[in-house]
Parts: sequence; C-alpha cells; structure tokens
Amino acid sequence: MPSGRIQHRIHPSLQRDAEEILRTQGIKPSQAIILFYTEVKRFGGLPFTPSPVRPSEIPNRRLQRDLKNASRKKGIMTYKNKRELVDSLRAGKP
Repeated sequence: MPSGRIQHRIHPSLQRDAEEILRTQGIKPSQAIILFYTEVKRFGGLPFTPSPVRPSEIPNRRLQRDLKNASRKKGIMTYKNKRELVDSLRAGKP
C-alpha cells in the first residue's frame, strides 16, 4: 500500500520529551503517529479530551489576550449555520 508523508515542525524539547516517553513504551515516533491517526479515524475526532492549556504554554501576549477575551465571549462571532458564515466571509465582514 502506498504511504503518505507527514512533515511538520515541532519544538525540539517537546519532541525530545515525547519521544523519550514513547521509547520507554517501545513505540517509534512513526508508529505513534499511525496509532494516533487510526484512533482519530475510529473515533471520528480526537480520541481524548485535550487538557487545559497552561498560561506558560501560550507563546505570546497577544494570543494570551485573545484567548482570555474568547473565554469571555468578547469579539466572538456566531452564525446560525454554515451558509451564514460563508456569506459573511464573502462579504468581507468578520
């Protein structure tokens, strides 16, 4: 079966820490990715609930501010359906 290629940048310390954990379990990084994708397909989405992001994990102040505002529903646009969203985007409105 032909295989696809996934290539993505990842912070070196995250990669090192994760691969160390995988190595203790006898899993190669490529096997972990295949396992993850298989579970996403079976589950129809993420096969787990992501844990909350810690403030120290947010890369910059602007993103920190935007996430705080979003949690307060400030600056959030909602749409009744997909069509309304697409129409808004085409009209150049947020």
